[in-house]
Amino acid sequence: MTELAADSDRVKQLIEFHGSPVNVLSTESMRSNIKDLQNVASQASVPLQIHFARKANKCAEFVRTGLMESIGFDVASEFEKQQTLDELHRLPQHPFDSPILCTAAVKPVSLIRSCVLSNIVLVIDNEDELKTLRETLAHLGSTAPKARIAFRLQHCSAKFPDVPSRFGMPADELTLLARSLCDEPRIQVVGIHFHVHRSDEQFSPSFTKALIEDALDVVDRVREIGHAVAWLDMGGGFPVNYLCHQKQWQRFLKEAHTFTESSGRFKANRKLTWKQRPLIDIDPTWQPMNAADWFRAVLTSSLAYEINRRELILKCEPGRALLDGCGLTIAEVLFVKRDQNQNHLIGLMMNSSQCRTTRDDFLVDPIVISASNESAKLTNQTDHAEIEGYFVGGYCTESEYLMQRRFRFPRGISRGDFVLIPNTAAYQMHFAESRAHQMPLAENVFL
Repeated sequence: MTELAADSDRVKQLIEFHGSPVNVLSTESMRSNIKDLQNVASQASVPLQIHFARKANKCAEFVRTGLMESIGFDVASEFEKQQTLDELHRLPQHPFDSPILCTAAVKPVSLIRSCVLSNIVLVIDNEDELKTLRETLAHLGSTAPKARIAFRLQHCSAKFPDVPSRFGMPADELTLLARSLCDEPRIQVVGIHFHVHRSDEQFSPSFTKALIEDALDVVDRVREIGHAVAWLDMGGGFPVNYLCHQKQWQRFLKEAHTFTESSGRFKANRKLTWKQRPLIDIDPTWQPMNAADWFRAVLTSSLAYEINRRELILKCEPGRALLDGCGLTIAEVLFVKRDQNQNHLIGLMMNSSQCRTTRDDFLVDPIVISASNESAKLTNQTDHAEIEGYFVGGYCTESEYLMQRRFRFPRGISRGDFVLIPNTAAYQMHFAESRAHQMPLAENVFL
């Protein structure tokens, strides 16, 4: 990806052939990211099963790469499930027993039925979901396969006040549901799962270690009831460092903060964002450790001992950390103009859904590649005038700002230039993409 960013001719060719925007991807970094985490677990002597969240990127190439590296998958829809199963069935045998987990936030009957028939573990979030599973099994009849489930734990708010979550059940409610299954041989409880929405503080290794220890207590309680829990699954992702230097992040926070709340939340000042929009919910963009070093700090010798003495498998869902360095998005500049307040607006041939998640903004600075390199050489002028402005896109709404932040372009930016948005393979490309105005979706090109 670094080589591509330095090759303006190739960037131009990609846009000419595939249109704007275009997602450019590679599986090479995914392989090394997986191996780094596997090595950490091996050094700690902890049995590990990594699961790649299909919602992070829809391209089947990442499923094939994951299968070659002996990892599993986390699916959240019927299409994700079927696409992953199709790739899995191409293998003679997967190296572990539960390669696919269904963690969908809402599970229709059709998804529950297909998971049962495909021997996919259902992560049960609430009592009503369990009722739907029971009804589905009754409808399928006695010849249907047994259902394998894991319960999703919601951590105690008294112990962890800064991790409110819509997902899962408190330990007492979870235990009661587990007890209600003791006389139901058609439902097997095989795991305990938890998911945490991460902020700066919640990526602390000690914080994650405490979450795992709390979940281990729940494993013990469910086993005492009589269920053969085989694994514990830690969801919520591993950290990704999008910046080279901590000072970049500190400078941004210093300029952006008008007040500080818990969990790293902040409000941007009037100079940084379009219409002074607050950036309340953002991904931590700088981290002191990469995913492997962070995982090593979580898996202390004492925690490894607690996992191993229970003869548990540790499952994990590293999320975006598996796709770190796996792709970028390129768009063409169609115009540069001023609005009524004399702000520069840079119009890109893309829409705001094509580099967007549910977070307020993506805090990675784009790279501008000038399309006028050849003419600049002839005139000995390599730079345009410096300007500041906002990226706008193709939706016909006043709010169609591709990123909320205002950017400074030291060498200017002009019609025909190209904008590269780095490290977008995880979530940014596909999580929110839409065909409003019947615009085509961006093509996905693998190098």
